[in-house]
Amino acid sequence: MNKKRISDCMTVGFALFAMFFGAGNLIFPPYLGWESGSSWLVGFLCFITADIGLSLLIMLSTAKTGEGTEGIMKPLGKRAGFLLLTINCLCIGPFIAIPRTASITYEIGLVPVFGQWNSWLCTGVFILVAFLLSIRQSKVIDRIGKVMAPLLFIALLILIVKGFVTPVGEIGPGEETGAVVRNGLLSGYQTLDMMAACVFYIAMEATMKDKGYTTTKEQLHMVAAGGGLSVILLFVVYGGLAYIGATASVQVTEEMTQNSLLLYLTESLMGKPGLILLGVIVAFACLTTAVGLLTSIASYFENTIHIKYEILVTVFAVTSWIISNLGTAVIISMAAPLLEIIYPVLIIVVLYAMFIGGEKYWAICRWASMGAFIASAVLQLEKVVSIDVFSHILPLSGIGFGWILPAFLGGIIGVFIMKKAPAL
Repeated sequence: MNKKRISDCMTVGFALFAMFFGAGNLIFPPYLGWESGSSWLVGFLCFITADIGLSLLIMLSTAKTGEGTEGIMKPLGKRAGFLLLTINCLCIGPFIAIPRTASITYEIGLVPVFGQWNSWLCTGVFILVAFLLSIRQSKVIDRIGKVMAPLLFIALLILIVKGFVTPVGEIGPGEETGAVVRNGLLSGYQTLDMMAACVFYIAMEATMKDKGYTTTKEQLHMVAAGGGLSVILLFVVYGGLAYIGATASVQVTEEMTQNSLLLYLTESLMGKPGLILLGVIVAFACLTTAVGLLTSIASYFENTIHIKYEILVTVFAVTSWIISNLGTAVIISMAAPLLEIIYPVLIIVVLYAMFIGGEKYWAICRWASMGAFIASAVLQLEKVVSIDVFSHILPLSGIGFGWILPAFLGGIIGVFIMKKAPAL
């Protein structure tokens, strides 16, 4: 591998690390460690599997098809595939993920150091900076991978090393394994990284082509190498943050929000300078993710509904700014039910594209996805109306996998159909 390819792989790897490591990635691991106590390692492994494990798998699947993000959705049919991707993009874009980056930057990065300011002004400045960095589509990955990501990683390492050298306190007893597994998986879901990976590839593809990697094979190798580096970086950071959270499981007994716990941990470890360092971490983490999402989502809709990229970036930025002022807690509560419905379908589609593929077996993927979607929707409806019927019938529903049996049964139906289904 020549020096240019190594340099490009490192740029892609650090860029993926920074784009994936956003708002949720910073606040969920410490909280998961605190909840899990001595079982923090189990929760962490579940978290990283549902987060970067599935995210990397979807990027590799997308690169493998050679048809971009739309390629992995083909088994669902043109209309259903477009609808799923559209909902996915709106969730990780202006409705949930980008607003969350702005609100967390304000609540964690600014308020603890400088006190209460006008939230509309502060989130507006954040969104404006993200907008300005996103307006030149082909330069986004270089800006993130070469400058912002290394600074983010170094800042995180300082905090993590301090947490290992001088822990906040003792690690408390572990929670029940089923609850730890479910919390780990749900936290991994709520980072939105798998949903983001569906469209991050669009920004990656533009940069790879600009650097001369035009064939499917070259792009697959680049994503695999860069993705491998990002997994290593994220594994170190997630593990460190989860451990730091676990060291507060005895010290902190009252219920806290994710934001409050992160602030408590940082101030306990490093005092006021720690809050300043955390402000830097939050600003870089959230900004890199917001830029990656704005670029990727605007590119997707430019290709599908043929509106100019610059117009889309502007509309999405303004919408994100408005929603960000609802606050982090509200945005997270809005996200959870929708994610638990969409994620199972995405998982099935990605696994199909990666390990099966081909039109011959589309019916299997389609019916399995339908079974997963119906089961997930019913389980969420049960929570709304406060009843427990199907959750007792469906195995693994207690840890968030109640959709697996219906998906399997749907796949069996698809096996018997075994012919190319008409477009939905």
